[in-house]
Amino acid sequence: MAESGPLIRPLEAAASRASNRRLGPLVAIRVVGDALAVGVGALAGYGYRFHLSGVPIPGGVVPSFQNYFMAVPVVIGLWLLVFLFTGRYRLQRGQSYVDEVVSSAGSVALFVVLGLALEGLYRGFPYSRLVLADASIAALLFFLLERAGIRALQGALLSSGFGAIRVLVVGSGEVADLLVRRLRMFPEYGYQLIGQVPTGSGAGLAAGVDLPIFPLEQGLGRIVARERADMVVLALGEAGHSLVVELANACLDQGAEVKVVPDVLEIMTSAARTEQVAGMPLVGLCPNRLTGRNIWEKRVFDVIFTVILAIPAVPVVALCAVAIRLTSKGSPFYGQERLGFHGRVFRVWKLRSMVADAEGVTGPVMTSADDDRRTAVGRFVRRFSLDELPQLWNVLLGEMSLVGPRPERPFFARQFEETFQRYRERLQAPPGCTGWAQVNDLRQGTSIEERIFYDLYYIENWSVSFDLKILLLTPWRILFHRHAY
Repeated sequence: MAESGPLIRPLEAAASRASNRRLGPLVAIRVVGDALAVGVGALAGYGYRFHLSGVPIPGGVVPSFQNYFMAVPVVIGLWLLVFLFTGRYRLQRGQSYVDEVVSSAGSVALFVVLGLALEGLYRGFPYSRLVLADASIAALLFFLLERAGIRALQGALLSSGFGAIRVLVVGSGEVADLLVRRLRMFPEYGYQLIGQVPTGSGAGLAAGVDLPIFPLEQGLGRIVARERADMVVLALGEAGHSLVVELANACLDQGAEVKVVPDVLEIMTSAARTEQVAGMPLVGLCPNRLTGRNIWEKRVFDVIFTVILAIPAVPVVALCAVAIRLTSKGSPFYGQERLGFHGRVFRVWKLRSMVADAEGVTGPVMTSADDDRRTAVGRFVRRFSLDELPQLWNVLLGEMSLVGPRPERPFFARQFEETFQRYRERLQAPPGCTGWAQVNDLRQGTSIEERIFYDLYYIENWSVSFDLKILLLTPWRILFHRHAY
């Protein structure tokens, strides 16, 4: 193999466009759905302003419905143009509903501004600005409902194989293993994993995953062509630059899209910051963001939202506690030692979901899917994570945060520290009631390596908006999780 290879040939953009064309029908559905949502919202704005709001109408005469109805196509066209030119119709596989809504906020704001400008320029008929405001709010609500329904349809279609991208993973070891398992975990993202091409000894292939394995000696280009791969992900770890270039070019020659997992992934969590010095690009590894003023910002956020969440949580906890007390012996609450911020031990509070003194004979053991220690009520409260609600008290005491790495018991933490090099870095953040790993469905039934990866990413990318995003995603994950019991 040559010491240095040619630059990667610029075919990736064409390959990416080819794979995204498969999502054309889904884009069309979104355009039609937006048009209907905005159109109905515009009409709803007229109806609310002049028939339901109770706000006095200038002159006492309701304006002609026909004039407002004639403006609906203009409103729809303006919305579609704004969303088109701001890139909102470029589908991103793996983007959450919350991310999609947040990223659309700027487009909606631009639509409102342009709508006000057009209304001011048009002199043929004096449209009410209150109607525009009411119509914008109604259109936004219908848009949120429409996109939620379309995302459910999109997930079902992608899971069934419609519009799916055939993905080939090249590499072996921890990074490739993680990638394979995550692609398998979320079929609704539309990535159809067709096989893996191990490099080196082949050690570290995804355990328990039934996946075709293709020897690299067959030639990566031939494998890509034969298996009709749309995308190839190179997870080569510490492989040299020349090998990455050679394999990438072999894939691009077959028209496949190429993605490369950075070889520094094993020493950081993708929280890189880039800058240029005299034209030279530099990549910096990010330190822990939860220090100094950020800790106080997080604490203020916790107190405010915990008080808000406690209002509905208290009666739910009371009802669950009564049900537990009536159906099994022992206190409905129990405390358990956990490791907190910087390794401080504290007592976390939960609703009891198992028989009293469940570990009296066995000692500390992990919960399993078929654990017969759970009570009838316990199965219910664990299924919907209601047993975690008393931890709001821990948050108010400052022992926990609403969002952060889940606290571990000292017994298991010592085992994990001996096995996983970066495990203790999780303690650089206050433990949380929910976390980035949990909303990505990484709970008891998943590997500790994956949870560490997501926890460290959270610590290195923390922000108040990130915490808010995780809180918004948590109810959805509670309803549709696969790995909590």
